[in-house]
Formats: sequence, structure tokens, C-alpha cells
Amino acid sequence: MTNIKISDITLREAEQESSAKLSFKEKVEIAKLLDKLQVDIIESGFIGKSPADSVLIKMLATTLEYAVLCVPVTPDKANINEAVDALLKARKPRLNLIVPTSTVGMEYQYQIKAEKMLPLVKELISYALPLCKDIEFTAEDAVRSEPEFLATILKAAIAAGATTITLCDSVGEMLPDELSKFVDAIREAVPELEGVTLAFHFKDSIGLACADALCGFKHGVRQIKVSSGSGSLTLSLEQLLNILKTRSEALNITYNLSTTALNRTCARLAALTGGVQTESKAAPSTTAGATESDSAVLPDDTDIGKLRSYIESIGYDISEDELERIYTQYVDISRSKKVVAGDIEALIAETAGQVPPTYQLKNFVINSGSSIAATAYVEFIKDGAVSVALSSGDGPIDAAFKAAEQIFGTGYELEDFQIHAVTGGREATGDAIVKLRHEGKLYSGRGVSTDIVAASIRAYLSAVNKIVYEG
Repeated sequence: MTNIKISDITLREAEQESSAKLSFKEKVEIAKLLDKLQVDIIESGFIGKSPADSVLIKMLATTLEYAVLCVPVTPDKANINEAVDALLKARKPRLNLIVPTSTVGMEYQYQIKAEKMLPLVKELISYALPLCKDIEFTAEDAVRSEPEFLATILKAAIAAGATTITLCDSVGEMLPDELSKFVDAIREAVPELEGVTLAFHFKDSIGLACADALCGFKHGVRQIKVSSGSGSLTLSLEQLLNILKTRSEALNITYNLSTTALNRTCARLAALTGGVQTESKAAPSTTAGATESDSAVLPDDTDIGKLRSYIESIGYDISEDELERIYTQYVDISRSKKVVAGDIEALIAETAGQVPPTYQLKNFVINSGSSIAATAYVEFIKDGAVSVALSSGDGPIDAAFKAAEQIFGTGYELEDFQIHAVTGGREATGDAIVKLRHEGKLYSGRGVSTDIVAASIRAYLSAVNKIVYEG
């Protein structure tokens, strides 16, 4: 059987696409979850001007136990040196030299023509090889490149020492039969590919990425790029693994990932990246159709120690600070309903990777009705001091958000707001997602409560706390 390697690029996409702003802690948490899932390669973001970029890679280098830690680099020796320095303590370091190989891409991104890009790639891989033995070369827009030049530059990269060659369908519109012809043509033109790992990065623009990946496996692709990020166009890690779990034998494929906690891990990854899982994918263990009596997990007298034991028993690793915050909300929920498995996992997802709270909700009062305008009175705690505000709005949640803005002294653009029931029944717990835009970046927050207004306020505060923390 053929062994397939999985390379997750969630962290790289989080930096390249300003669709969501992940905190430093969230990035570390994502990497830990992927490593625990035994993803073969975890790719970080590029090292840019921020010192935090190198610090993150250095931390991951000492944290990851299973996965290869791959750092993408631009065609620049200084950037290669920075990446090598950050990877010094990594158990399995890798550099990924990413360059465009289409005429338009080379000239647009680097103002370099093909005749200059070719020797530059040779020089850079030869330069990097003594510093890092594992070199990946990525042809960023391979499917739009001139076939003859693509073959030439791949041969040059392999000759210089690259052991993994990644081809990209940057547009994401290839049909499976078109992919088959493309891969077969490349393998025929570059017989040297037999001695290295052939990888592919598919975009899922028209929903064919998974079909293309399975087709690619039949034609010699041995490594696939995936993403766990919410809203990413890259092939979904969860989608690919769900197919491999059921059809790997028929496809004559093996893989190294642990699938025992796949749904739970993907649900938490989605929470960290600002996504919402559906029941058909990685839903919490208690679905909307389950009854609370069937799903009760903790007795009424549960203390913080018992809660810690339960959380550990279902496979989560949380800090003492996170445990305290989860327990506080657990006590709040248990006053009004029997706590079920879905409630616990929702609280864990809300708490995962959150920054230290600058603002905390103390109290709120809502007045609304069919014949009166909705008003909200809110009390927030900051640095031990209580701030209060009163506002009206188009409904109780809008009024609460406007009252919050009075306390913040500024308003934030509300990009997205969603609320879902975590559990079934009349006493269902609400899970709210709020996305705020600030200075061109999105910050997501999550809140959980038996009261949908409280859940919404908590989610709003979570997003604002990230903005304040990053600022």
C-alpha cells in the first residue's frame, strides 16, 4: 500500500490571508492539536518584520514532538538564514522555498524573468542544503506555467538537493481528468521525480479539491497540502481524512494520522480559527437530537477537580487558568440546567487559545417587547473597576453591543454574527460567534451561555479582548 503524507498549512494561511487574526497563543494551540493528531508536516507562516514570527517558530521547534516543522521562505538568502536560525532546536526541521513559476507570477511578484529565476532557484537550494537537510521546493502556480520551463526548473531544484516537490493548482478549477493528464505529463518530462516526494496543493474553488487529491494519489502524488482554517479554500483536513477513513483500503492508501479524536480535534481547530462546525462534520458529541438525560456527564456536586478529571478523560489538555474560566461558566450553566457533554465541549472551545481578558462581563439587564424599543444595561470589569452603560437598539443584542461600545469608547465593524444551539431541548445552550473588523483584520470571538444575549455579549467581548491585546 502507498503511504500518504499530510502537510497542514493553517498557520501559513492565517498570516497570508488577513481574513482572521490569530493570537500567538492560538497559533501555538493549533500546532499542538495538529501534532497530537500526528499530522506529518506543520507549516508555519513566513518570517516577516515582526519579531513574533521568529519567536513562534522557535517555540514550536521545542514543542512539536511528532510533526516536521516546515518554514516557508522567499527567494532570498536573508530570509533563509532567519528561518534556519528559528529552526535550530526543531526535531524535524524543513525549509519550503516557494516561488511562482508562471511568467505572470514571476514578473508580478519579483520582477524576475524565467531565465533569471532558474539559476536563482539552483543557487538558493544549494545555499540552504548545508543549513537544513530537508528542502521542499514549491512551484506556486504550476498548472499555469509553461510546461517546458516548469520541467526545467523542477529538474534544477531536484539536482540542487530538494527532496520534496510541490505543485500548486492556485486557481482551483482543475477537473480530475485534467489533473491526471497534467501529473502524468510532468512525471514523464521529469523522470527525476521518482527519487523525491511529489506533493500537491489544491484549492477548492469549485468543490473538486478532494476528488483531485484522490485522483492525484493514483498518479504518484505522495504528499498533500491541507488546511484546518475556517473559510480556507485549501483542501480541508477533516474532509480528506473522513474520506480516507472509509475508503483508504479501496484506494490502497495508508496514512499516519490518528483518527480516534478526529472530530473533537477538528471542532476545536474550527473554534480557534473562528469557524462553526456542522452536525454532519465535526459536531459536538451531543447533537440537537439528543436528550439531556442521555448525555449528562457530571453530577450536580462536581467541583473543579472532578471537572479537570473529566476534561482530561475526553482528551483535552488545558491550563489552570483555562480550567478556572471553564469551571466558572460551568457553575453558571448548572444553575439553570443539567450540564451535558456538548455544554462541556462548547465551554472548552470558547476558552481555547483566548487571550487574557481585558474586559469581563459582570452583569446585564435587557428590556424589550413588541411595543417598546429594546434597551440594554451592561456592566463590564476592567482592571478591577466596573464600567456601566445603557443603550437602545434594534433588538436586545444590538442594544447590548451599542452599550458595550459606549464603554469601549469606540465602535467596531461587525463582520459576522452567528448563534447556534449546542444541545437540544428548551434549555439548550447557545454558542455565539462574533467577528469584528479592525484596521483591515478580522478578530473572532466565541461565547457560550444558556442565555443567547449573554452568549452574544461574551463573544463580542472575546473579539474585543483580542483587538486590545494585539494593539
